[in-house]
Amino acid sequence: MGNLTAKQLAAQCIMPRLSVDLYDNDERYKSLIDKLAADGVGGFCIFKGTAEQTQRLTSELQMKAEIPLIFSADFEFGLPMRLSGGTAFPHAMALGKTGDVNKTFAIAQLIAREARAVGVRWNLAPVCDVNSNRDNPIINIRAFGEDAETAGLHSSSFIKGLQEERVIACAKHFPGHGDTATDSHISLPVLAHSIERLNEVEFKPFERAIKNGVRSIMAGHLAVAALDDTMTPASLSGRIIDGILRKQMGFDGLILTDALDMKAIADNYTSGLAACKAIQAGNNLVLMPENPFEALKDMTDLAEKDKVFLNKLIASANILIAQKKWSGLIPYREINDAEKPKGHIEHEKIALAVASAALEIDAKKIIAPISQKDQFAGFAFLQKDEDFQAASMFFTLLGQAVENDCDYGFINEDIGKSDLEQLKIGISDAKLLIFAFFNKGRAYEGNIDIPERYSAIVKELSDGRDVIAIFFGNPYIADKIDYDYSIKTYSDSLASIAASVLVLSGRSLEPGLNVN
Repeated sequence: MGNLTAKQLAAQCIMPRLSVDLYDNDERYKSLIDKLAADGVGGFCIFKGTAEQTQRLTSELQMKAEIPLIFSADFEFGLPMRLSGGTAFPHAMALGKTGDVNKTFAIAQLIAREARAVGVRWNLAPVCDVNSNRDNPIINIRAFGEDAETAGLHSSSFIKGLQEERVIACAKHFPGHGDTATDSHISLPVLAHSIERLNEVEFKPFERAIKNGVRSIMAGHLAVAALDDTMTPASLSGRIIDGILRKQMGFDGLILTDALDMKAIADNYTSGLAACKAIQAGNNLVLMPENPFEALKDMTDLAEKDKVFLNKLIASANILIAQKKWSGLIPYREINDAEKPKGHIEHEKIALAVASAALEIDAKKIIAPISQKDQFAGFAFLQKDEDFQAASMFFTLLGQAVENDCDYGFINEDIGKSDLEQLKIGISDAKLLIFAFFNKGRAYEGNIDIPERYSAIVKELSDGRDVIAIFFGNPYIADKIDYDYSIKTYSDSLASIAASVLVLSGRSLEPGLNVN
């Protein structure tokens, strides 16, 4: 790549956030992104917009960079995690619940193919955390399982599936975010376990990922006293990044921070200071500093006066460029593998088959499939307004599948007593009630539980009638709801919604549809 200046080296080690829709609609924002590309940043992390917009934008920006850009995204369950378009596959916990690592491998391959089609060569997945804390507000169904063996087996299969398609996989969030009760988007979580426990649980999936050739690892924003008694976030700790991940575990691939604009970091460090500390700790790339221009300036200034830091940038840029070569960006500068992103009908069928295999049914009474003679009513408990679309889709599909009357409504924690009375009047003729819950781990939400009054609302509305409860996200809230029949999907993707409808309507998958 020739001799790069200190600024060019620093720029290669920065991956700013890129909002696709803003780029298309805000000239000032567009000019800032264009400047970052011209300054030589290593790549961008994609958010929002459509698949078609993203494909066009990644190609357009690629032409503005002297060194080919690499585009990353959090496509943990497919493009719809960040974009409009593509196939929404079952979430990681659903894949883990199938007990079949071949299914996980196959899903990862399909995600990789769709990612490449829009110009994304680096999937910031899989989550390697062990979800051993039921109250974890951010991991939850993003993890493959609650034990190290399940998490390790499935995350490694996911890694193999991505990298089989020349899409870089990323094991996250080292050293393990699963047993925390705080969302690092909001504040700094603390992991208080001993080194013995870390070796037996948290480290295991990452060690397996390294053994299976994962090309990148993301360092999480969490303090681990047993590894660094200064309580420095792992993402900025040389004891953890260089000492544990590099030297003890022998990882020689690319290490990047979790997003530096998260409050666990941004509330305590400037963008420039966080970026410099991250590189000094042994990271090769800083992800999404709050102010990427400040990060670039401070990293450049430090490199020009500190030879040790400069050498770290040189080594890091070389590692990143090696990843770009591996993914096909250098020297060919291939952009997209399809002329236009298409609807992936076969992908959707496979997603449905895997989602069906993941379902967990608890039938205290045999009340499903739903009798077409009986009127039923349904209610969706929404954690956020954005759940309205998924909830509407569920009841619409269910109404079509069972072909009888279905009244349904939506409930959030603001529902008042008079509203509840009106709902009771509206469902007086229903013989069966269906309650759908959409709580899951979300950034900046801080809580995955249901309000205490939801249990009472379910009892009041059901009033002795048969109850079917469906949990499209957090499976642990099932313990707080009285039901006669339940389905845990471990995912709120369209495939998981459709799989639950097949069970409730008594319909079956397309003959011969299977994933080996």
